[in-house]
This record gives sequence, C-alpha cells and structure tokens, in this order.
Amino acid sequence: MLLATAAWPSPPADALILPPTTLDGPSAAIGEFGGVAVSADGSGGLVYVKQVEGVPHVFAAQFAGGQWQPPVRVDWANQYDASYPRIAAADGGRLVVVWVTQIATINNRIQRALVSSTLDPGAGAFGPPSIVDPNVGEGSGVNPSLAIAANGEGLVAYRAVTNDFRTTQVQTTIPQLRPNDVLADVRIAVYGGQFWSPPELINRDPLLSMRPPTESNGPQVALGRGNQAVVAWQEPESNGTARIWARRVFGTTLGLVLPASPSSFAGASITQDVDAFALSVSTYGAAKLISRVPGAPGTPVSQARLFVSSMPSSTALTGRQFSPPQPLTGEPSPNVGVPSVAIDERGAFRVAFTTGGAANVLAGEEGPSASPAPEVALGPAATGAGTATALNPEGGGVTAWPSDGGAAVREDFPGGGAQVAQVSGAQVGPVSELAVGGSESGESAVGFREGEPGSYEIVGEPVSVPPPQFLVDAPRTWVRPQRAWITWASAEDATGGVTYGLVIDGHLISHGLHALSALPDRRLLGSGVRHLQVLATDAAGQQTLSSERSLKVDGSPPVASVRRRSGRSVLVQVKDPQSGAVARAVRVSFGDGTHAKAKLTARHTYHRPGRYTIVVQMRDKVGNVGTARLRVSVR
Repeated sequence: MLLATAAWPSPPADALILPPTTLDGPSAAIGEFGGVAVSADGSGGLVYVKQVEGVPHVFAAQFAGGQWQPPVRVDWANQYDASYPRIAAADGGRLVVVWVTQIATINNRIQRALVSSTLDPGAGAFGPPSIVDPNVGEGSGVNPSLAIAANGEGLVAYRAVTNDFRTTQVQTTIPQLRPNDVLADVRIAVYGGQFWSPPELINRDPLLSMRPPTESNGPQVALGRGNQAVVAWQEPESNGTARIWARRVFGTTLGLVLPASPSSFAGASITQDVDAFALSVSTYGAAKLISRVPGAPGTPVSQARLFVSSMPSSTALTGRQFSPPQPLTGEPSPNVGVPSVAIDERGAFRVAFTTGGAANVLAGEEGPSASPAPEVALGPAATGAGTATALNPEGGGVTAWPSDGGAAVREDFPGGGAQVAQVSGAQVGPVSELAVGGSESGESAVGFREGEPGSYEIVGEPVSVPPPQFLVDAPRTWVRPQRAWITWASAEDATGGVTYGLVIDGHLISHGLHALSALPDRRLLGSGVRHLQVLATDAAGQQTLSSERSLKVDGSPPVASVRRRSGRSVLVQVKDPQSGAVARAVRVSFGDGTHAKAKLTARHTYHRPGRYTIVVQMRDKVGNVGTARLRVSVR
C-alpha cells in the first residue's frame, strides 16, 4: 500500500511512483530476495526463493505492459534446493535468471553448480536450465552479479569458495592470512544470448586467502553497450589488507587488473579492509566505483568513510585506469550503510547511502568544469541500511531505502523538484532486502522483501517515467488536405496503453488515437503552414509532447486577377500563395475569340470597346484546379 506521499514543487508530473504490488506472501515459505531488473523498453522482473514442500526453489515475476504478472517457478526442472538467485532483463520481456543448486555428490560431498534459465519474449514459462559453471564448491558465498544488455547478451561474475580451511578432506599449502579467511576464485562467464562461455578466473592472485564471503563484498559486474563491461571484486594485497580491484571485459577478452579503492589517506596507509563497494558503468564504458572503509580509532580513517574513483570510457586516452580515490562529500560517520551508485553516458552520476539514521544522495556530473555535488538528505532510514539508486538519462533518478514500516522511494525530476512516497506491501513491516532496477530509458522498478521472519512478502514497485520522446513525420512538401497524413514512431513505455493526440497550432484537435498515423480533418487544416505536434499519453496519465514539425497544406486552387492598363489593354495574372501555380496548366479565354496559354501573366489588347468575360483555367502544384470568370469593361 502507498502509505503517504509528499511532493516538492515541480513541473507537471515527470514520473509516477505507482502503487506497490504484493507478488507473494505473507508466507513462512518465502526466503531470499534476489533483486529486480528493468530493460530499456520498460519490461523487467524480480526474483526470489520460496519453499515448495520444504525445498527452496526459484520464482520470478515478470513486469510487462505496465503490470506485474503472477510469479512462476524458474527451476521447474530441478528437484534440488536453490540459492543466490539473480535476475537481469532484456528488451521484449526477456528475463535471464541465475542461481546455485546441487549438481552432484562426490565422495559424500555435495557439489553445486551455477545454472541459468531464460524467459523468452512471449513465453509463458522459463526454459530448461543451462549450466554456467558445473563446480562452485559447496555453494557458499557465491554471490553472483548478473548483467544483461537490451539485446539479451551479457555476463555474470561470481565467487567459488575452494577451501574454507576447516575441511580436512581438502588439503592446501596456501597460508590463511587472517582468521576465517577462505580460498576462493572470482570467475566470470559470458552469455551470448543462448550459450555461456567457459568460466574464466579473474583473481589478481589466487594464492592469497580472501575475507569470508558476505553479500557486501561479493563480486559485481556492470555492463555498457557493445559488451563493454567492468567487473570488480574484493581481494587482499600480500600484506593482508583487502582492497577492491577491477578489470574491463571486452566480449570474452579480459583487461588488466586495476586498483580501484584507496590504499592511503591523509598521507598514511589504510590498513583496514574495504568491506563494501558499489559499481556502475555507463553506456560507453565509463565506470564509477564507491568503496566503504569502516574506520577505526587511531587509524587514518577513524570513522567509516566512502571513497569514490572514476574511470573514463575505454575510448578515452585516460580510460585505462581508475582515478585516485577521493573521499566522498560528507563527514565520516560510525554508521554508513552499503552504498549504491549509477552513472550514464553524459557523465551524470548519483551516489546513495545511509548515515546516522538518514538516507542521503549525491548527484552531479563528471568533467573539469563540474562543481562538487551537494549532499541531499532524503529522509529517515533504518540504521545501517543499504540503499539502491538508478539514473534517468533525461536527468534526476530514483532512490530507495528501508525506513520504518516499509520502503521509502524518491523520484527526482529532470526539471527539478521531486516526489517521495512511503510504500509497503499487504503488511507494514521492516524491509530486509531491497533493490532498484534501472534502465537507459529511465524506467525503474523497486523490489523488496518485507515483514518479519516467518511472514515475509515480496513486493514490486514500478516507477514510471512519461512516454519516451518519439519521432513525428509529415510530408516535407506542399500537399492537399486529403494527403496530409501524419505518422509517428511508437512511444510505448512500461506503463503501457499509450494513446496519441494531434496538436495543430497549439490546439488539441483529436485524442485517444491508437494507430501510429492520422489524417486530420481537412476543415481544420485550411491552407498554409501549420505547426504540428503529437501528444502521447500513457495509462497512468503521463504525457510527452513531440517536437514541432511544419505541415504545408494547400487546400485552395490558384487565384486569377485582371487589371486594366492604358487604352483597351488588360493584364491577367495567376498566383498561388501556397504550393505555386503551374504555368503550363493555365488556359485564358479573353472573351473576344482570342486565347493565351502556359503563362502566369498574360497581356491582351481588345480591338473594340465593350464588356468581356475572361475565363481562366488553372492548376497548382499539388493538383488543386480552378476556373475563374473575370468581367472587364474597355472603351
């Protein structure tokens, strides 16, 4: 339910925080929430785990046509338990889901695999599972991160614990750098739309033990256009301090390992682990990474701080490494939540985080002339909660965070101003897992798990932007009204149900059109240059007005006139103020038996005085024909 809505002064509705939908529960069978995803066309979905006859399985709910569809079981072909579900969306309603499940038992030890399944456009069920990696050990700490482009291609990054130093059956000579460390591979696999490439190890040094797996230190991958991806992960240096490292990925080709988090601050080395981070990649491969150093008294970072580092597009000369990490604007705090970040091709970015019981966001743009982004307090937040944020390419974006009695969602408008809503499912309770899925079109969705253990529910919350800008086409030359057909591209968005209206010279002359073309009533066009626009309205009432096009309409034939000259001479002229008269189509009968043709200006001298009727037949360039009868008296 939408508990409360507040609004800041803003232009007419830029976006709508639509009512939330409880997709499953409340139920004791609901387990892990795996995230939400949205593609460029506004379709998407969310994924979670739910027990069936006591066994955890993967379920997903699709968002299409402005509506959440009922959840369906993804791993219908698998009898074993599932964990770590993740979801990504491509255009047309395509969904890709990965998860971890049992695949074999070897020497009385269960071996688990990372598998995937795809919901194809128009399909009512997910396809059979496909093995991404047949061996992720016992399946703990996998924490996959999945990114799929609009065309259905992408990649997954994940972790496979190979030794936890507690199992005597697995021997190793590699030292354990710190208590509770594990040996783990960080791997990636590339998805070509149908098949996965063989997994590839990307660790900087697989012979160093790594920190115990947590959700906040798992690998992350983000994808730009053309399979330009960046993958980041936590891994210790040889001195034992865990940093964040990153690599570019071009298709199946790996770039160099790059340091991406701070190793020093205020002239002294940082000896604390970076325990959480967030990564985002723009359409053209620029990356921004936010690192959290938890802080400790007597160290260079005495309280928790966030650091930011950036890497330009891979086509830039400086796009081969991250910039030196800098403290994020804001004072250190003992309670900084897991951050989130979004960046787009314009260099715009948003960083969201919680601190001191409040959610905050920084928004700005990269570049030498860009000023530091101001920090904006969004509202109260659950202590230590994480945030999720997404950008709107037109400006602004969506930020969500857990707050008392549900989730808070704020939409910042491109033109300034914002709206914020407190949302909840069927029951009002704490939000323990939350995600925002954004897309390059600006469409977003919020998904979260709400309630107390044993009574969880899964909630989906779309945040819809107005229909996207679309192209309008009109005849580029003069036309008759009956040929003044107007056509336009589809402006469908996630809300669906888009209808169109014609706006001529600032007046809405028709509305409720479903087709992508229209012929205006000729009585409303007349003759002359008209200023044409098309208004798109979606099912939520949001509107987008197209750019203006000129429509040249000629609905009248040419005009003939006669003027007496000296004596018995007359001058006949044919003119057309719109498309222009056709000279070769002119026929003039002067009424005394003489004629002229193929002239826009005809001169004639009568031999006798009298009253004459001049008949002029004419045609303009768009086919309008006319006949004029002109009376003249000469002496």
